[in-house]
This record gives sequence, C-alpha cells and structure tokens, in this order.
Amino acid sequence: MTDYVLGDRGTVHIITDDFYDAEILQVFEELQIDRERVWNGEARLLPEPDNPYQPHTIAVYVDDLKVGRFSEKDADSYWAPITRVVASGYEAVAHLQLTAVLRRLNGDSFIESTGTLSLSAPGSLFPLNQAPTQAALLPQGSSIKVLDEKNHSEYLHGILPGSGEGRVILSLENNPIKHSDGRLTECVEVFHDRKMVGRLSTQISEQLAPVIRYAYDHDRLTSAWGTIRGNAFELSLTVQAVRPSEISDEWFEHLPNNVPELLPLADNYDVPDAYVATDGELHRASTTKKKRGFIGSRPASETGNVQDSPDQDSTTPGAPLGLQRIAVLLGVIGGIVLVIGLVLIFYKPMLGILGVVLGASVAFLALFFGRENSYDEEAVSEDPLEH
Repeated sequence: MTDYVLGDRGTVHIITDDFYDAEILQVFEELQIDRERVWNGEARLLPEPDNPYQPHTIAVYVDDLKVGRFSEKDADSYWAPITRVVASGYEAVAHLQLTAVLRRLNGDSFIESTGTLSLSAPGSLFPLNQAPTQAALLPQGSSIKVLDEKNHSEYLHGILPGSGEGRVILSLENNPIKHSDGRLTECVEVFHDRKMVGRLSTQISEQLAPVIRYAYDHDRLTSAWGTIRGNAFELSLTVQAVRPSEISDEWFEHLPNNVPELLPLADNYDVPDAYVATDGELHRASTTKKKRGFIGSRPASETGNVQDSPDQDSTTPGAPLGLQRIAVLLGVIGGIVLVIGLVLIFYKPMLGILGVVLGASVAFLALFFGRENSYDEEAVSEDPLEH
C-alpha cells in the first residue's frame, strides 16, 4: 500500500504508557534503569473502528508493533482526515519521536514512555490544490522562506484558508537573471497554480537550479510542498523541500508525482476493522503499571533511529545509585578509621583498639550495602517479562 505522508507542521502527543510496554521494549531492543532512550522514525496511523475499549480510536504503529494510540479528543479531531486517507487506499504516515526509560520502585521495574507525532492540524493535513499533472514533486524537508511574497499579497490572501494556515503545492521554475556586466544569477521563481507568488534566495536558487533543469530536460515541472500562514494584515509563504544534496538517486530515476488523489470530502468514510490487541490489552483486566525484569528481545526497527539521551545518568545500569554511593562512602570512612586505629595502638593502646574495632565495623557495613546492590542488579537483569 502506498504511503501518504501527512503534513508535519504541528505536534500531537499520543498515549503510550499503559498497554504498549512490551511493544515499545521491542522497538528499543533493551532499556536500562534511569537511562532514557529516544527513537525517531516514520509511524503508521491506523484507524480502529472496532476497538472494544475506545471505539473509533487511531492506533500508532512502528512496523508491525502497536506502540500507542491517540487520546480520545485527538482521535475525534483526526478521525475524518485519517479515515479519508485509508478509505482512499493509502497508509497515513507521520514522523514519530518515541522516548522510553526503565524505572525501579519498591523492587519492581516499569517503563515510562512518551510519544510525539509531527502532525499538522486536521485542516492542514492535505494541500489546498493539486500538483500539476506533469510535475515531479520534491521530497518534503525543512522550511525555505519564499521572498517577495508581499508583492503578491492580494492573490495569496485569496487562497489563505479561514483557519490562517494551509498546505499548498507550489511549482518552481528556474529563470536566470543576466546582469549588465554579463554575469548570470540563478533565480528560482515560485508559482501557485500558474500564478507567480515569490522567489527563493540566490543561494537556494543556485542549489535547486540543476535539479529543476534536470526535471525540465525530462519533460517534467518541479513541484514542492508549501505552507501559507497569515491573517488579514500579514502572511508568509514557505517551501518544504529537502536540500538537493539529500535527494535520492531513485527520485532522479522516477521523477515521481506522488501527491495521491483522495476521495472527495465527506462526513464519513468506511474503513475496515483493524483492531489487534497488544500483549497488555490481552491482559487488560489484570494488567498493572509495574512490570518486572525488562530485557531486549528484538532488534530495533530499521526504519527508525534510537539514541541515548545525554541528560541521563549512565552509571552502573540496573543498580540503585543511592545505595552504591553509601557503600563507597562507608568503605572510605571505615578504611581511614581502621588505619588511624592501627597507628594509635603503639601510642594509646585502648584508643587504638577502639579505632580498629570501629573501622572494621564501618567497613563491614559498606560490604553489606555493596552486596545488596549486586542482588538488586541481578534481579533486574534475570527476571522474565511479566504482565
């Protein structure tokens, strides 16, 4: 099934922290106590009209792993546009940032996780216009400012939606400017439905000009996603396209015009039943938030990127940090007192003996805390995953 990449000019937080721990663990392969990890990649948004717990929710998948769902409020807002994509025969795709960390409390281990989708508001997921038939659409990327758009403000205000923001498909044409000294400067002009609406900077134009010429030599126009924002007093226009150096060889080979055509707007769209229970949902009646002994069992998804958060403490994964520090501190103190006691035996025997006994006692206490640490660490790494 073909992907339909949704607009990414917003943020939607999904629910990940109750019945998806086993699946999230498989995405990361393994987690360690108090060490946060971050995964970035593409996620599928799948409507579940048959979900028995929250009807008409939207599940979030990484490959074949369901790692979360929309909140009830967000599911209501996004249900119509997401089901429109699915009913049109495409898979709704958005960028997901997933974070997870293993916590330990009262001898039990559990996962804390969050998920954030880069997703535009429901009214800005789809372009307001269609790409030209003979166009090659550039892959989406970071925003590039369109210059001189204010010179075309009357036309742009005419296409600005009432919400103040919308996605558009823009066409890019290369028209070099010849200066009086004979020097040529690349200039990429920006069009919306054959109407010029601005230009790109000289630096960006020089980078994109070879791509536009290549498409033109193969009987293709060059198009790109754009975003228009504003109100009655001001507006801005941006192009979302990858830098030319990041365009794949596959794009040059196929020159795709991949803005899929969707079904017409309607109040409702028929989508197939899609609910598949996770491990947590299968045991929903008895599932508690605490889960013991998490270990990795599946390689991380090839479509995403996992990183360790630099803000987290990575000292001795699996060991409670407080007991570890107490053991070290007591060991140092006990050793010092023991040495002082041995020295004092030659000058003040009674005081020296007292120092030896006290130092040995403190050292023994340090050894006791150290053994407790090792037992806790073994418990975290050896227990099987439970629900």
